[in-house]
Amino acid sequence: MASSLHVTPEQVQAVIADSRPERLADSAKRPVVHHAAHIVQLTGWGHCGLAADHLLFPEITGSLPAVVADVIRELNLRFAAAGLRVTDTRAAVEARIRTRQFAYSTLLEMALNFAGLESRWLDAEEKRQATESIGAALAEWEAREAAKGPVSVAAAVVRHMLSRMKLVQKGAGMVAGIAARIEGSLDFNRPVLLAFLDHARAEIERNVYARMVREGHCRFGNDYALGLRWLRHLGFEQVSTNPVLAALAYQDDPTLSQSFQMEVRAHHKFAEWARAPEKSADDIALYATLLALWDNLHVYRPIFFNLADESGGGVVSFQLNPNIAHLTDASLRDVFTVIEEATEDLRVYDDHLLAGYGATRERARPNLVIKVAASSPAARDIARTINGFGIGSNVTVVFTAAQEVTLMLEELAGMASAVKKGIVPTQVYMTNMGGRLESHLREVKLEELFDRLKERKGERQASERLRRLASANGTEAAVDRAGGYAAKVVAATRYAAQRTIDERVIQALADVASAEELRAWEDVIGKSGTLVARRVWGIFFSPANREKWLHYLCRAHRLNRDQAECILNRLHYLPASKRKPHDTYWTLARRNMVHTEFPNHQENVRRLAESPGFELAAHLESVTAGFAPDVVERLRSIPDFRRAYELTPELNEILREAGIEGDFGSGGLRPDQWPDFGSVQKTVAEFKGAYAAFRDEMLRVFKASAKPRRVTRTRAHAATRSARHARRPRTRR
Repeated sequence: MASSLHVTPEQVQAVIADSRPERLADSAKRPVVHHAAHIVQLTGWGHCGLAADHLLFPEITGSLPAVVADVIRELNLRFAAAGLRVTDTRAAVEARIRTRQFAYSTLLEMALNFAGLESRWLDAEEKRQATESIGAALAEWEAREAAKGPVSVAAAVVRHMLSRMKLVQKGAGMVAGIAARIEGSLDFNRPVLLAFLDHARAEIERNVYARMVREGHCRFGNDYALGLRWLRHLGFEQVSTNPVLAALAYQDDPTLSQSFQMEVRAHHKFAEWARAPEKSADDIALYATLLALWDNLHVYRPIFFNLADESGGGVVSFQLNPNIAHLTDASLRDVFTVIEEATEDLRVYDDHLLAGYGATRERARPNLVIKVAASSPAARDIARTINGFGIGSNVTVVFTAAQEVTLMLEELAGMASAVKKGIVPTQVYMTNMGGRLESHLREVKLEELFDRLKERKGERQASERLRRLASANGTEAAVDRAGGYAAKVVAATRYAAQRTIDERVIQALADVASAEELRAWEDVIGKSGTLVARRVWGIFFSPANREKWLHYLCRAHRLNRDQAECILNRLHYLPASKRKPHDTYWTLARRNMVHTEFPNHQENVRRLAESPGFELAAHLESVTAGFAPDVVERLRSIPDFRRAYELTPELNEILREAGIEGDFGSGGLRPDQWPDFGSVQKTVAEFKGAYAAFRDEMLRVFKASAKPRRVTRTRAHAATRSARHARRPRTRR
């Protein structure tokens, strides 16, 4: 790239892909208390998303079109001055490309924000005017480039945005599908910017999630750490993460490992970690996870502030080291470490996001909630304690009604402590891992049926049927390694390989159950997670019970009505771990409900909404609906379903005190039984395995980063001479 005459589209694409924003934490980086000037400054530093997000606050109403016009005027001058010249050096060429890249990116991000639901707090007419100005500027800039030759920074910027979207779940997620459709609709031999924006707006407008959020039918979050800006356009307002998802983020996005290598050397504990990396492995893994989440916190920052006076939202759910989930003090130490790290990052970020706005917001307060694993009774103390600080919890590794009711009471008690101190709680969640419950019950049922097959046909024939199933679902190697018939059944029927009771299973079990019976089992097991969700949501949030809980909170915690309403509004149910699109459509609610969706599940939900005959209206407030009575009766024959669906005598007594009516059974899990429940054990084992693998990988990357950098012989000789000179006594003058 010695001369601009030899710059190719591929080289431009490479420059754009390698661009990184400058560090906001540098002492020279100071916000300007003038909206347009500040946005232009952020653009010059490469913080294009932040520059665009600066305009997402309702205080800008009345001046939005003028501010955008002022930004365009400044960037227009920079864009014109950044034309390539024959005499440019390589560094100069790259700098000019980046100037135009950043100008394009900021205006594109603004236009997408104004088309998306994150800007619903702004004036519609002002957004229209601002978008019209942006479109005119983008069209003129792209035409100016086209007049100079075939190299197009505009096209490269669009390609880069689409490529980032396609990283999500390696192309399997809804955001990746949006990128593929937009890309397939563009002709890169023609101007692409306005066409790109038109297709993007159309995707947002017709998306079923955007419709549900826009019309107030339900709220949604992402169960993945990538693709959040686009999901925010569709109305998604939170993101959940855990050790599995942190590892996937680093696998999907290679730039995260590169950022870790650069950023970790600036960490205040780097020298300590470098002296004994293995001893500090958990701290290194914690930092690596947080580094992956900074962008998540930043993306949802405007939502966090704009929802602060309503029900909360715009938060990141962060799960700690699963190996210490049963240790209250150790878990709390990690909580406070995470909050301290996030506060430090957000102190700088908020200075720039909110520059020029009033100082009424709680700047630097982390939009972070801590995922508390209900794998042991320690979850009760942890949840209550952190909610008492107003930090917020998201209870996870939870599958049963008794777990959920117990911990929702603890979350409410913690929030009550916070509000009495004047602290407005962060939004709080109760996850329902319904899909994992369904998988566990299916596995339990299959183990029972294969045991029956062994009793009826003998172990030799039963093993042959099992081998056929293993051959069909790809578990032959695992079955061969397993010792004994029972272990081989487990190896062949785990969810990872056998997701439903399908035709392969029906053939294997033909001697003990009919196809009709097995399909009926698949149908009812697939509703078990939804049954738990509907029961628990109804206990707390149904119209009949909501008022009763308000009175109970006032009595039990000595709150006034406003305080009680505040904490009840902040507690949201969070269906998760879904296996099929109906798991979403069966549990929609306008209040106290936020779904967390895995990217490929989002795509399945979107596709079902666009299928013939689908009517969203048929699913509204579906969390209050019921299934046929025989569904529950059939499931009650599985002991673990009864443990999942029923409450305990202690909980029933509390519900009676609150005035909650209903027969909820008494065979649910007590807190001391939580660690032994099958779904808990399977999930904890998976999370611990994923955490160990992620920790080991980040430890490897850290060690590579911490190695002393090699010094050439000449530099080493110069350093030695300098050191000798430094040791000589200086002559006084």
